[in-house]
Formats: sequence, structure tokens, C-alpha cells
Amino acid sequence: MSLRLKISAILITLLVACQPSTEQGTNETENDNPKLATSVNGMVAAAQPLATQAGNAILEAGGNAADAAVATAFVLAVVEPTMNGIGGRSQILVRKTDGSFQGYNGMTEVPASYVLPDEPLASGHGTVGTPGVVAALMRLHKEHGSMPLETLMEAAIRHAAEGFEVLPGEAARHKIAHKAMLANAGFRRQMLKNDSVLYQAGEILKQPDLAQTLKRISETNGRDFYEGETARQIAEDMKTNGGFVSLEDLKNYKALDARYISTDYRGYEIHSIPAPAGGGLIVKALNILENFDLSGMTDAQWGAVINQALAIAMESRFADYYEPDLDVVKSKSWAAEQAASIVVPARGPSQATGFVKPKTSQLLAQQTDWAGDTWEKDSHHTTHFVTADCQGMVVSITQTVGPLFGSKVITPGTGFVYASTMGSYLSSSDQAPGSRPRTTIAPTVVTKDGETVMVLGAAGGIRILSGIVQTISRSIDRGMTLEAAVAAPRVHPGSTRNMESRTAVANGMKINAEYTPDNGWATPDSTTWAQAGFDITIVTRYGAFARVHAISRDPETNTWTGMADLDWEGTAEGPEDSDCNQ
Repeated sequence: MSLRLKISAILITLLVACQPSTEQGTNETENDNPKLATSVNGMVAAAQPLATQAGNAILEAGGNAADAAVATAFVLAVVEPTMNGIGGRSQILVRKTDGSFQGYNGMTEVPASYVLPDEPLASGHGTVGTPGVVAALMRLHKEHGSMPLETLMEAAIRHAAEGFEVLPGEAARHKIAHKAMLANAGFRRQMLKNDSVLYQAGEILKQPDLAQTLKRISETNGRDFYEGETARQIAEDMKTNGGFVSLEDLKNYKALDARYISTDYRGYEIHSIPAPAGGGLIVKALNILENFDLSGMTDAQWGAVINQALAIAMESRFADYYEPDLDVVKSKSWAAEQAASIVVPARGPSQATGFVKPKTSQLLAQQTDWAGDTWEKDSHHTTHFVTADCQGMVVSITQTVGPLFGSKVITPGTGFVYASTMGSYLSSSDQAPGSRPRTTIAPTVVTKDGETVMVLGAAGGIRILSGIVQTISRSIDRGMTLEAAVAAPRVHPGSTRNMESRTAVANGMKINAEYTPDNGWATPDSTTWAQAGFDITIVTRYGAFARVHAISRDPETNTWTGMADLDWEGTAEGPEDSDCNQ
């Protein structure tokens, strides 16, 4: 096992060991690394150990992948509130046991009465749209679940009521948002000691208001959130404080069927969700890459081509915002035309890149980009997780509240933060009443010859796309294992800000390269890029290039492998037994 994986294992083992006594154990693999797991009975990979444990416990109890996903989702909403929550939005992609796909669009919706302000707001009640996470999870449970909702939500309610240990990353993000938390009564009551003091890493955070909200959701199959007591609290708070979400908006909200897109990539089928999600951009980037023999390139050549393909795909979203014609989105001829403009550097000296973690957990804690400051203020957000069961169903879900703590609003008595939907965060998107602003969320499934071989997604804003594309290409084109593909250092296109349109213009000749301590691209790679005319920005903080959570399946042995991104605090875990063995 590499030094990077060993150190990561030590860090997560210490963190999990400090969790409350309930749900203490994890399913350790042969290499004793909580980031990596294998099982023939299914798999869960998520961004927080308690969420992984909750999903895996459901699989152990006989639940399917949809059941495990619902349990995981609600626990994440409790233990990682800076990244996601029931006041946010989501996209869900399910591959059923018969091989067919179902997607759910749980994006937040701009309220019917919304009026665009003269100047976009950065946060506050005026940025809150109608939440979609609960509705999407209710559809997932109703149409694919096999266990009672109250059973699936037990862990989330318990962690909210009895408390959970705040991990270093979550504590760091709370510290960044402290000023905004003090400005909101709901935040002061829910997230601060004595209405003012931050919870530190290792302390127990209890959220009794959230526990009651979750209990009402579990008892009413979600109806309370959109038509009951919770809906009333939401609407009253919005009316009092200049928000736009009304009882009518909540009652009328529906989790929609998500559109579905797929493309062939070197004999593999890539399946994802297009606009308002980002799966169409994943398809475009891979179709461009298909025009190159990536398996025969050096690491530096591969990175340069990847960087440019990503930039082209990212820029295309402004010309085709709604992606109404999916044949246009997955056009191979368009991809070939774009590929002709890509610069392939000359072959330079090759040097193996090292995939190792810092020598101490303190270094990881100090040098991890917990809140996204590498890119711009509060640009890190979102959580992604994946589940699979022994029958072959898989679920890939991305949940988010937008920037750090979303709108920075919690309605007193409810306990959850709302996503930022309108305002400056998504000012370049469609913010007309009834619209669901576009994001780069892209839950993805990879199949070959009708068999699932990979399920993945990522968190981290626009870098979601680069994390997913590089993991897929490293697996298919470079022959890497899932472990190596997720662990390897990444690139991401540089950009310039268009102040008139408030958009970032991606430039494939600008390379942001991951050079974290004791890890990252090798010096000869930078030399190769520079000699080919690329502008290189070296990024040395961990967690700055998306956080990928993924599972893969070996069709010959029917073994699932789960991998949690090494630069975050998540884990992977698979059940030791299942109904398939009965």
C-alpha cells in the first residue's frame, strides 16, 4: 500500500474512532484502509464516515441500493451541512436491476413571485428557491425502495438528536462562515454554542430542531416538508424576511424525471444527466478525447489534452444552455471538429507521478482546501455518493446547497440551511420564475456489454466535470485501477472572468495543476507544458480539484470496489453479507 493511502487510513481511522458509540464499526478491507473497500454484496462510498456506515447498515439489513442511498443522503444532510442538506437541490441517476435507467431532477426552483433585484444578492432570504432534495428522495424511495422510510431515516434522526462529532473539515468551514452564522437567528440557535461560539473539531454538535423536522418527514413520507408544519414555518419565515418561497410554491413543487444522455466511448457506454445538470458536458469532453490515442501518451501529453477538452466542453454550455437537442450534445462530428484545435505537446521526459499523502494528519488538516478558497471565496460545496447492491442496482447522487452554507439562512425551528438559488452565485443562469438554474452536477454510470463497470460523481463546482472525466479516462485509457484513478493528481483549465456576463471563460492553454506536498505532477510534466506554450498555475492545497466518490464492478468476479477521494474525509464500505447469499 502506498504511503499516501497509509497516512489517509490512519487519519480516517482516528476520526471514525472518535464517533459516538452508536454505529462505531467500519468494514475494514484487507489493507485496513477505510478509503478503499471491496465486497461481492454491494458498496457505499460517501464523503463522511457516518453516512457511509448508515448506507452500509441498510445493505446489511437487506435493503437495496435505493434504500441505502436514501439513508446515506439524509445522514449527509445532518453531518455535512456546509455542503448539502434537505433545503438544497440534487440530481439522482439509478440503474435498475433490469439495466434500464431512471433519473430524478430535484433542483431548486425559482419561486413564482420572484422579482430580479437591481443588484444580485450574495446571500439571504432573497436567494432562497423552493428546495428539491426531499421530493427527489421521496420519489427514489417510493419507486425503488424496499424498506420503510422511518427505518431508512433512523440514523439521520439519531445523529441530529443525539449529536455527532464534528470532523476537521466541517469545523474549518464553520469557522469561515462564522460571521454569516451570527447574522441569522436560525443559525445561531442551531449551529453555535450559546448563540455565538463555534463548535470545534472533535466536539459533539446536536441539532434538535433538525431532528424534529426529519421525524416529521419520515412519518409523512415527505408531505410535511411541502404541505405541513415544516412548509408553514418556511413560508412564514420567507414572508417576514423578504423571501419569495410561498406555501403555494412548496405545494406545487415536484421532483421531475431527469433527462438522460449516453455516448459510446471506446466500447464503453457513458450515462449521465444533461441540463440542468452537467452530464452533457461530460459526454462532450469524452467525445473530444476519443479522437486521441491517450493510452500511448506520456502523463504530460495526456494532461494537456484533457485540459483542453474540458475547457472546450465547459465553454460550450453558454452557447447551448438548455441542451434541447441531445443529438447535438453528443455529436461525434462536432467533437472531431473541436479536437482539431487541440495542441498535443511533444513527448518529453517521463517521470512517474507519486500518489502519497502528507507525512502527518496535521499537515493534511492545515493544507486542505476545505472551503474552496483556491478558486474564489466559498467555491467549494456539494457532496456526492454512490451505492450498489448485490442484485446489481446502482444509485449515483449529487446533493448541494450551492456555496458554503448556501443562502446562509436557517428558519428558526427547522434546523436546515437553504440552498442559494437566486442571487450572485447563479447570476449567469436562468432565474425566471419557475426555472431550475443549471449546475455542473453530473451523477454518472459507466457500462460495458450491458454490465455496470463504474458508478461515480464528484463535488467541487465546475471542477466536478474535470474530476469525473479524468477518473473515467484514467480507468479506460490509462488502464488504472479505480484506486489509482481516483488518487492520481488532476488538472483543471484556467479561466478569465467576463465582468459583463459574470461568467468565467475557460482557457485550455491555461493549466491548473495539482502539486500537493509529496504528491502531484512531476517536474518534467511542467517543463513539457511550458515548452508547448501552456501557462501553468501550481496548486499545492489538498482537495482543490474536486472530490470524487466512485465504485467499480468486476463482471468476472461480481466484486464491487469502492473508493473515497483521498483529499476529503469520506470512506467506502461494503456489506459482509446480503440477501443474495441466503
